[in-house]
This record gives sequence, structure tokens and C-alpha cells, in this order.
Amino acid sequence: MKIKQLLVTAAIGAAFGTATLQAVAAQELVMGHGAAPGNPRSLAADKMASLVEQYSDGELQIQVQGSEQLGSDLQMLQQLQTGALGLSANSQGAMANIVPQANVFGLPFLFDSPQAAWEVVDGPIGDKVAEAAEKRGMKVLSWWSNGFRQITNNVRPIQQPEDMQGLKIRTPEDAMTISIIEELGASPTPMAFGELYVALKQGTVDGQENPLVNIISSNLDEVQKYLAMVDYQYQVTPVLIGMSTWQRLSEEERSALLKAAKEAQDYQRGLMLTQGDDLLKEIKEEGSMAVSEVDKAAFRKAVKPVYDQWQEELGGIVTDAQKAAQQANKTDS
Repeated sequence: MKIKQLLVTAAIGAAFGTATLQAVAAQELVMGHGAAPGNPRSLAADKMASLVEQYSDGELQIQVQGSEQLGSDLQMLQQLQTGALGLSANSQGAMANIVPQANVFGLPFLFDSPQAAWEVVDGPIGDKVAEAAEKRGMKVLSWWSNGFRQITNNVRPIQQPEDMQGLKIRTPEDAMTISIIEELGASPTPMAFGELYVALKQGTVDGQENPLVNIISSNLDEVQKYLAMVDYQYQVTPVLIGMSTWQRLSEEERSALLKAAKEAQDYQRGLMLTQGDDLLKEIKEEGSMAVSEVDKAAFRKAVKPVYDQWQEELGGIVTDAQKAAQQANKTDS
């Protein structure tokens, strides 16, 4: 009888132990991103993980895996939708493949400054995009910054839109970016960011477009000769959680995530500003790339047709974004 009781007790204990292990596992979320170490996205992801553990009293932990260890940005978003991945500090272009409304942030020359962009992103326009994301199985926790995008190449300095003619430019799989590069007369070539360094080195593409922090943290200046400070497009870094993952978290865990994501957002945006300024100064001093300023008025004029194209694609949110950006640009000026 005692032996039978011991066996029953052992079985109950084993079952309880398994349940406990499952509960512990459910409290650890994996967060994927595609940035290199030292990039503001990478640093902020690590900070967010630390803050989540702090604010949840250790009940919720985040394991960060960067540098596309879990696949491309688009693949990570698909994993969020299925619940195979918990979180991702992702990219606007990849998100726009699933949530077309996210394209609106990337309209060319929409914002005059990062601060103006943040005002719009954190307001009703950002809320509309976030609502659309939830319908596609992803919840926006915060909008980090991916900054203004510049253009580099190995063929010639770029100062006028005409200088873009015929250049083969790598882009992300981002319809908005592709439409802008096409309008400028270049040939957009979408490919994963992790493939870019080799593609530039081998001459598969002539150039690429990215914020300075992405260019330098991934050593693209080693394989590029010319940098044009175009500031032609602002992009966000959406921090997303799969809805199926979000729904199984407790209220306390959700609160910890949201608080940590917002604090990490402020930290990441600050890094984007300071690193960008410092890197431009360093590039000019060291001469790692020849830097050119561009005729922005000419570039603005050249890409005007993009607005008509995307008005047809997205409808009223384009007009709403333009109005919000105009007001934000005035406020920040």
C-alpha cells in the first residue's frame, strides 16, 4: 500500500513538475531582430530585455537573438503571426508587406526632422497602423526609430536626381522604397540585409540605401565609395509581439512589456540621433567614403509622383499623414 501511495505521489509530483516547467517556459519569450551588435536596435533590445525582467520581478524574461539569427525581418514577422516567435524589433518595410498601412511612414521627404516624425508616429496615424497590425496577428508595443535613409554607391557621387540614373541599388523588400528608387531612375534590387555586404563587395549591386548607423555598424563603408546625404525617407522600427503570445500573458506581464518597450524606445531614439551625428563627423574626418550634399529641392520634385501612386494604394491615410506631418514640421521648426 505504501509503495502504491509512493508511486501515485511520484506521478503527481512528476506531473506537477512538468506543468511547472511549462509555466516557466511560457514566461520566457524570444525576441528576434536583424541588427548587428552595437546598432541602436540591438542595444535597445538588450535594454528592453533587462527592463522586462526588472518590471516583472523576474516572472517574464526575454532572450534576444539578433543579426538575423532567426531569419529575415519578414520571416520573423511570419513567425510572430504563427506564435513560433514571441517578439521582434523589426523593420518598416517588412511590416508593410503584411500591414500595407505601414508604408505611409515612408513617404518621401514627409518629415523635416526625427522629432516631427515621432510626433506623427506616436499620434493617431501610428494608432491606425497599429490597429491594422492587430488584425494581421501582431501587436505594436512601441515605435522605435530607423532614422532617415541615405544612399551610397561605388559608381559616382550623387548630388542631383539624374546621378541616380542606371544605378543598381539594393533595397529591402519594401514597396514604398522600391517605388521611390524607381522614380529616381535607379534599378531597385530587393535582398535580405544579411546578404548586402557580399553583394556590394562582389559588385552584384552598385549601392544601397540605409541610415548611417546601419551602414557603419555593418561595415558597409568598407565596400562603398560614395555617400549621399539625401534624408529622402524616414522609417520606423516597429517592436511587435504576436497576438497569440500577447493573449496568453497576464495583465502584469503585459504591463511590464509595454513599460519596458516605451523606455527602450526613448533610449533607442536617443542613440539614433547621437550615433548618426557622430558617425557622419567620423566618416568625413577619416574619409572612409566621399560625402556629398544633394539638391533636396530637386529630389523632392522628382519623387512627387510617388504620392499619387500611394494615394491610390492606401487612400485617406496618405492625406491624413501629410496633414499631420505638415503640422509636426511647423511645430518642430
